[in-house]
Amino acid sequence: MSISDFPLDAASLDEGTHELLGQAPTALFGAVPSEAAGRVDRDIEIVSPDEPLQAAASRMWWRKMGALPVLEDGRFAGALSEDDLLHTLADRLRERPGAAGDLVLWESVLAGTTVRDAMSPREDTAVVRAGTPLVTGIEATFGPTRSRRRKGYLFVLDERDVPMRVVSFRDIARFVVRLYDGELAPDAFASPAHFEHAQRIAWRVLDLSLGTLRREESLGSPPDPLPADASAADTMERLASRARGYAIVVAPAGRSAAPGGALRGICTRRDLLRALKSPFVTLDALRAARLMSEPVKTVSEVDTFCGLFKMMAIEGFRHMPLVDDADRVECVISLWQGVGLLAHRQTPAPR
Repeated sequence: MSISDFPLDAASLDEGTHELLGQAPTALFGAVPSEAAGRVDRDIEIVSPDEPLQAAASRMWWRKMGALPVLEDGRFAGALSEDDLLHTLADRLRERPGAAGDLVLWESVLAGTTVRDAMSPREDTAVVRAGTPLVTGIEATFGPTRSRRRKGYLFVLDERDVPMRVVSFRDIARFVVRLYDGELAPDAFASPAHFEHAQRIAWRVLDLSLGTLRREESLGSPPDPLPADASAADTMERLASRARGYAIVVAPAGRSAAPGGALRGICTRRDLLRALKSPFVTLDALRAARLMSEPVKTVSEVDTFCGLFKMMAIEGFRHMPLVDDADRVECVISLWQGVGLLAHRQTPAPR
């Protein structure tokens, strides 16, 4: 059976869609090494476990890095990510209920913290050796962790345990979009035939509508909205809960992202990093109304998977609210969910 045998209209998508999506990781990535999807335009930033956490957070923001490899004695010991910063702060706030809003975080709640206090150890990170197929690397990012933090980055190490590349979900989305747009050279794949098959799969899968994917693959998470007047502690708790890393913010008039409780903004780990870059940030600065990004770009069920990936890969969005015809938020689609959908099953590709 070939991909041309699968009609991709909404009325008849069932086994055909699952088969296409099942082939996607092998066909799109195959033997493509993990490091092929990483950034090559700058050196890898590394951090020491004894570096002050505020200095590391500031460097992450200004260098536009979502995660830093932690090296100890010249070897990869773990990583510091935006998720680690979020969970460290949320844990500290649980220990200080009712903390005053004018507290300077780095002089109180986070005083004296180092990278070691917040980092994820090596066993809780996604690590592969150079040359590992990309789909294997993607699967590694979905493994469980003891701390229940999300593995948002893939660390590609050489034989000396030194990082060669840090691959993000955004890198993978960018890689897939470039394949779809014909911007990848055929020699990026195991063979010309493999490349042609991968590109046909990319066209078919990425042209699916988000509505179709929601029905077939349960794409997206509940919006679980947060009122705009939420406290800093409540905002951090919502961001950290269920490892989602976002909080949809609505007007105080209601708790549904709809008229009367209209969508106002979104808080993400990146917004938290933006705040923590300052050594003088106060607890009040983390209240939902101050932390959130606005206005919020949204998608609908008629948008395509490719359109979603392009917005995420090019504009840097990691969480996109999906709205209905009345602009009510029905779910939030995260970048990790889109990448995970491509890696959820493997079917051998043509040789």
